Amino acid sequence: MNKEAAETLAIRAIAHIAGDDELLQGLIAQTGMGLDDLKAGIASNEVQCGALEFLLSHEPFLMRFVEESDYVPEDPARAQIVLSGGPIWQD
Repeated sequence: MNKEAAETLAIRAIAHIAGDDELLQGLIAQTGMGLDDLKAGIASNEVQCGALEFLLSHEPFLMRFVEESDYVPEDPARAQIVLSGGPIWQD
């Protein structure tokens, strides 16, 4: 997974969270970020990593996202690592 793919996944995760009241409320409670913060920071690695960290913190949230997308459960963790400056995976 390269940086562009990681950013795309993170943006899709943010949209997924923003479109689900339960997830959005959980994100607000866990991180203090609200919908306005997500909108303003959608291109920010910090916001993208925060959204991925939130999904990764609770397996049912993660599974709900991957089941509604074309990703496998490992992809959000890989994206978070790449966005944090870690290694890039070859797809």
